[in-house]
Amino acid sequence: MDFTPLSLINSLFGFSYTKTPRTQTAQILTGQPQWLSPDSWDAYNVYITTPQLYAVIQRRGYLLASGVWKHYKSDKFGNVLEVTDSPVVKLLENPNPLVNGNDHIRQWNENKCIYGNNYEYILRGLPTSFPQGLTNLPAAQMQINVSGKWYAQTTIEGIITGYEFLDGSGVKFQTNEINQTRYVSSKNPVKGESPMTSLFMPISNIRGAYGFRNVIINRKGALGILSNQSKDQSGSIPLTEKERQRLNDEYQRLYGIEEGQMHTIMTNTSLNWQPMTFPTKDLMLFEEINDDFLTIIDAYGLNANIFSRQTGSTYENLSEGIKQAYQSTIIPEAEELAMNRSQLFGLISKGEWLELDYSHISVLQENEREKAEVLEKKANAMKTLSELGIYEVDDLKQIINL
Repeated sequence: MDFTPLSLINSLFGFSYTKTPRTQTAQILTGQPQWLSPDSWDAYNVYITTPQLYAVIQRRGYLLASGVWKHYKSDKFGNVLEVTDSPVVKLLENPNPLVNGNDHIRQWNENKCIYGNNYEYILRGLPTSFPQGLTNLPAAQMQINVSGKWYAQTTIEGIITGYEFLDGSGVKFQTNEINQTRYVSSKNPVKGESPMTSLFMPISNIRGAYGFRNVIINRKGALGILSNQSKDQSGSIPLTEKERQRLNDEYQRLYGIEEGQMHTIMTNTSLNWQPMTFPTKDLMLFEEINDDFLTIIDAYGLNANIFSRQTGSTYENLSEGIKQAYQSTIIPEAEELAMNRSQLFGLISKGEWLELDYSHISVLQENEREKAEVLEKKANAMKTLSELGIYEVDDLKQIINL
């Protein structure tokens, strides 16, 4: 019988043991980290298979898409009027046959959050005619063709000569056929930088922690070793093959949690149990994932209270988290998108503009009610003081800050 260490390991665990490669051993000994490389990763695959990243980008998209498009104009007296039956709003609500307006915004958000850029194809009958459709193109397959003249240019055509679809079709687009929006990068003036680039370390740690947990759950091997402790004058007495087989058969057949099975082993043989498991809580894997999750939430401008977590969140925390997300991130980004749309449709020069309106959101309505209550209290205080005849109306407005 072969009693080498390798054969003993094989017999104990029932599989062929493979030594750790020397490169991996060196990394373990030296503590060298292993990260996903943003230069070589498939960004969409990383996004779609990292649950925390996916949850944040998806939630962000749904919040952004919850707005309602409104078209406004200003009359000669400076009054703001809403444009009814606006063709611009109709197009934004149904931009193309494949998606509705909400899904179009979610696509826009997804492309920007993953790739840092969104390329929107503008379908026109004639170069100067009103757009007939808007379609978000796959950002990963778009190439920006540039003139190399970054400065001293008065038009975008002087900087970007066109766009190309790198799917093998050879489809090219004129500069005015693509509405490009991006996260501005100081490194590249024409192409945005993906927020995921700065998150490669927490994303790597999340995937590493999940991978480690998967190995523990699915490839843990034996739960422990049941070894013989019997001794004589010469030392330990090894179990015979027949006795070992008998113990194994009894363990499988007689003991367990099912009806008719025993929960305690009773035997004349002196045995010792050595567990082969390790408590995952001591590895701090859950804490690591939670810390990295918070980093991703912060990077995309949302609030941790609007996501499911191990610790419970109260309604007040949830409500405040949603308000914070809208006020600090969603509404400012919606204003940028609305300005982009206003310029795209040539509304600014006509004294018109677009807005994504979120006033119908219940948690934001609570803020409006609070403002109205404060305003009412100030008005009542002003009325009371004015009736006393001590202050002039203009003085009262300054005192009450009305």
